Amino acid sequence: MSARQRGFTLIEIALAVAVVATMGVLTWGAVASSFDAYETVKTIDQRYHNVRVSMNRMAREISMAFLTHPQRSGIPEPMWKTIFVGKSGSDFSELQFTSFAHEVLREDAKESDQCEIGYTVEHDKDDREKKNLVRRVDPRIDREPEKGGPIMVLAEDIKKFKLRYFDAKDDDWTDEWNTDRPEFDGRLPSMVEITMVVEDENGKDISFVTKTRINMPLSLKKF
Repeated sequence: MSARQRGFTLIEIALAVAVVATMGVLTWGAVASSFDAYETVKTIDQRYHNVRVSMNRMAREISMAFLTHPQRSGIPEPMWKTIFVGKSGSDFSELQFTSFAHEVLREDAKESDQCEIGYTVEHDKDDREKKNLVRRVDPRIDREPEKGGPIMVLAEDIKKFKLRYFDAKDDDWTDEWNTDRPEFDGRLPSMVEITMVVEDENGKDISFVTKTRINMPLSLKKF
């Protein structure tokens, strides 16, 4: 057989296959890394987006908090009670209040823009190591404004949730506020600071902070 008619040897074919396989492995590794990076960025962006949405929602609802004027003596007890009760913890705060932030979703619903809202932190049902910020809302204000209404998760796996309240009377911030106490009777904080801490992609804490101004810091007349 002449030199021109001679084909590839087995060694040459094996080397060619090895080179192609190596290039395929390297290419797939780069593609797989790109997909992993995309999923990581997507997860982080979604997580941060949820935090920002939940903080914006809280800021809006808190800004529309209201109180009615204390009931005068001699008049029967009303069928509802308005409050603004903020409790402080080491890492997690709690807030129960009445607000004009309710959204009526049905045309024939016997509801108004008034509601009871609560923010608390609870353990995740599927993973006790995680803690979620939950929101309670009751579209009807009653005599027990700290109870009732469905509960939904507002932000998952948070590390800290802190609230501070600006007292215009003392010109200072405080970690608690309770309109059932005489020093806070008939008035709301002029501003509320919301801080939420979550873990980033490297397991480090990252803080989100916002402030909201309450539109009606003084109580309304009884209606």
